[in-house]
Amino acid sequence: MTRINLLPWRDMLEQERRYRFFMIAGVLLSLTVLVWLSVHFYMASEVGYQEARNKLLQKEIKQAEDQIKEIKNLDEQKQRVIERIDVIQELEEKRPQVVHLFDEIVRQVPDGVYFSSLKQKADKISLEGVAQSDARVSSLMANIEQSQWLTNPKILSIERKEIETKNSKIKRSVSLFKLEISQTLPKKEKTTP
Repeated sequence: MTRINLLPWRDMLEQERRYRFFMIAGVLLSLTVLVWLSVHFYMASEVGYQEARNKLLQKEIKQAEDQIKEIKNLDEQKQRVIERIDVIQELEEKRPQVVHLFDEIVRQVPDGVYFSSLKQKADKISLEGVAQSDARVSSLMANIEQSQWLTNPKILSIERKEIETKNSKIKRSVSLFKLEISQTLPKKEKTTP
């Protein structure tokens, strides 16, 4: 008689297919997890590398900023030193001017003119004095115009006044004047910095 195989071959085939399906799904899932982990670790290493570069750049930028501040401080110090040198050179150039000022004033003052006050502010000199006449004041101004060390004489005021001399009771008519002049260096003695 013919034998009929009644074994559940369909169930076995289905179990085998299920086994293959889960095996393939497991392999694919493992591969997916492996790819995902690889991408994750690669991206994490790239982010870490970029953060390290950013930190390095920030460190270099901070050093550059510190150097820029130091350069600015050095420039400020240099500027202060240059200003001090300029002041010292200016004082060195003007040192003989005081001597020349008094020497020139003595040389240019005509007889009959006396100073009661002399004030200097920068290059401007204010003189107050007494002259025997207005002509003596004019002579003083003309002498100052010809001077190499004094320029621009300007009369601020002239006032005629009667004064009494100490030795005698005689009253004399004099001119009280206020004069402003400028002190300068002669053209041949001017130095260029």
